[in-house]
Amino acid sequence: MLNVNHLSFSYGEKPVLENVSFEIKGGEILGILGLNGAGKSTLLNLIAGFLPSEHGTIHFQNEVLGQQSIAMLETHNYFYPHLTAQEYLHIFVKDGQMVDFQSWAEMLDIPLTQEIEGFSTGMKKKLTLLSILLLDRPIMIFDEPFNGLDLESSFLLKEIIVKLKEKGKIIILTSHILETLTGICDKILWLKRGSVERIFEGSAFDKIEKILKEDWTKLDTLHHLL
Repeated sequence: MLNVNHLSFSYGEKPVLENVSFEIKGGEILGILGLNGAGKSTLLNLIAGFLPSEHGTIHFQNEVLGQQSIAMLETHNYFYPHLTAQEYLHIFVKDGQMVDFQSWAEMLDIPLTQEIEGFSTGMKKKLTLLSILLLDRPIMIFDEPFNGLDLESSFLLKEIIVKLKEKGKIIILTSHILETLTGICDKILWLKRGSVERIFEGSAFDKIEKILKEDWTKLDTLHHLL
């Protein structure tokens, strides 16, 4: 169980997150939905330990969460550009771990012998995906994982995420696209201006779109313009 309790964070004088709380069990997928600037990436970076939490606690299995329990697919990852894909992936292989690089590479269309410098955005994202799968941590975090992927790769990523859920992983992902989250998530946390507006689960999924539309004031302007 991952427990996030009363988490708050500011950049200088600017509050970004305020009193965020939720919990998620192994074998569940939590989607985080919010507009740009809602605090989604900041929340993920706090959970991953990339930012120091100012207020609140994050616990995993009743202990303070450590980075060794987390693998995260970030929106922008740093690569050593002159490494080949296979050289880069070897960084993430544990001692004694046997990995069928060729089969993974063929499935994800990753050219193992090519230098990363020549990779497209989508290829880099798939390479990062494979690297965090190799880490095999109990908590898997995906920040906007479908950005930059073609239709086939997006479908494949959904299948991978579902398989990770079946293995009992705790999975957290963000997306701007509601349908992406409702298709695979057990819970959806609506983050609004840095606070948890609501957590949807079960039959409440059917109401999400209606509730979001009622909250989105720009639709009123659109109706007047048209």
